[in-house]
Amino acid sequence: MAPKRVLLLTNSEHGQANVFLATSYALLTSFQHEDVEVHFASFPAIEKAVASTSDHARRTNPSARPIVFHPIDGIDMVSAWSRPELTAERESLKTVDTVQLVYAIRRMKLLLKVTLPWNGPEFVQIMDSIGCILAATRPAVVAVDPAFSPALTALRHLRQNFIVLSPNSIKDFAMPMQPDGEPLWKYPCIGSPDTFPVPASHIPANILLVLLAIILAGFFDSHRRAIETYVRTHTAGAARLTTLNDLSLNPGLGIRFLVANLPEMEFPLAVLPGYILPCGPMLRPYAPLEEADPTLAKWIARGPTVYVNLGTHLFLDENFAVEMATALRIMLERVRGVLWRDDRLQEIQVLWKLMRRGEYEVEGPGSRVGEILGEEMKSGRVKIVEWIDAEPLAVLERDTVICAVHHGGANSFLEAVSAGIPQVVLPVWMDTYDFARRAEILGIGRWGNQQTQGAVCRGDELGAALVDVLIGGRSSLYTARAKELAKLCKRSGGGRVVAARRILAEILDVFLGLVDRRLGLVGRDLELAGRRLGLIAARRLKVPFDNELQLAIGPDDLGSVPHRQSDKLEIGHGNAVGVQP
Repeated sequence: MAPKRVLLLTNSEHGQANVFLATSYALLTSFQHEDVEVHFASFPAIEKAVASTSDHARRTNPSARPIVFHPIDGIDMVSAWSRPELTAERESLKTVDTVQLVYAIRRMKLLLKVTLPWNGPEFVQIMDSIGCILAATRPAVVAVDPAFSPALTALRHLRQNFIVLSPNSIKDFAMPMQPDGEPLWKYPCIGSPDTFPVPASHIPANILLVLLAIILAGFFDSHRRAIETYVRTHTAGAARLTTLNDLSLNPGLGIRFLVANLPEMEFPLAVLPGYILPCGPMLRPYAPLEEADPTLAKWIARGPTVYVNLGTHLFLDENFAVEMATALRIMLERVRGVLWRDDRLQEIQVLWKLMRRGEYEVEGPGSRVGEILGEEMKSGRVKIVEWIDAEPLAVLERDTVICAVHHGGANSFLEAVSAGIPQVVLPVWMDTYDFARRAEILGIGRWGNQQTQGAVCRGDELGAALVDVLIGGRSSLYTARAKELAKLCKRSGGGRVVAARRILAEILDVFLGLVDRRLGLVGRDLELAGRRLGLIAARRLKVPFDNELQLAIGPDDLGSVPHRQSDKLEIGHGNAVGVQP
């Protein structure tokens, strides 16, 4: 029997690709009775991670087929949005130097470009490459990244069956289905620093921002229109541009979404649409910390550890590094002040992954960060590193890690939830604000820069949030709730297994759909044959002709009914039925 062939189509940026790496591993290891052939199409930047995942899967299941990687021609999403013109626009938005409404318009226009960063020729080049991969692989089903617009456009253009596999949340796709205009007045607009639900005094502004976003996306996105025109021109007008925004605002497209969270980890929603299939966090397999970095594993084992990791795209200039250092100093001093009544944090330490913007030192003479944390760095209680080779989850799942500080990326949030660790979230752009809100709604942590208006952090505010999570009156509640959600994430094998199971079920659904359509055709053919035979019998026996039968068969069918015994009735698809005298 031929293997079940699955094609995974994604951007190469890890924020999007990680759920595909995780699911590909589950497809090969969690259903050993199934013969699954996984094809992975993306840009070359992710090929090494795909090979590593394939090797890991085959060590777990020696009978698994290796993942087949297909490089996509063209410029990847990160390279496209890192062009000087987009970089300059992002930098200009770091300072709010104009009225809020104008700033919101600029921010939304940039978001539209970032989610669709290619020009027309680049977009079509990627579409063509994906078309060639589809022709070569002939998959039973395709799972696609919702932020990969050229792939979505190509799949719809070629009428290829597909399902969306997304690191995004239920809320991102369920908003159009919420009742009573709630998306306008209850849920903060994307990129807004408001709390949930939107405070009554902010509702008019929120409604304006949401409507503004819809109008800009629908009527004033010149960048999209240019790509749309180019795509139509180069596909004879047949292809229709499809983006993440189209998927979110058009539930009638009939597409199903596998998402990486659960209703229990989501904003309160009145309606959970049936086309959204919650799976839970889809996490990549990882090497234990002892294997990936034995030295770090030994250091973390020394005592309770606060883990600060702001992702791979957020670089701190010296001023913000100083604010972070100030927050850590506040936390350390406050913890020391309560050791007389609670010595569980006696050996508290900090692991801080700091990616620097600009040239500055973090220790030694003249270092502003060193002036604040110098003593702790010398004693080894604060460890500042530029990079950590181990996967974040390998660090988070250590028993001594007691708090995670991150930027609000979907993967960072879900990894901390899965590890059962309270968290402090420092959102700085668009959807990251939602994850800070989730931490507070779910009771698993704090929003650490809510008063900072788009800056990474302010020392006193972040310090207070850390103190609250670690030794405040609700600290034990944060920990208990985080551990409850961690158990929930692991049910049914975890999100990657649930997603893989649903993808395999999609293959069966496609097959059954084809069978239903084929049986439907055969059924109609047999019905028509029966009517024709009845008409022949009526003519042979010279009985009155049934007007109802004539109406049911129709004039075209009557014209093709044979009158001679030797004739055969052609009943669709080349089948023949002999007429007996």
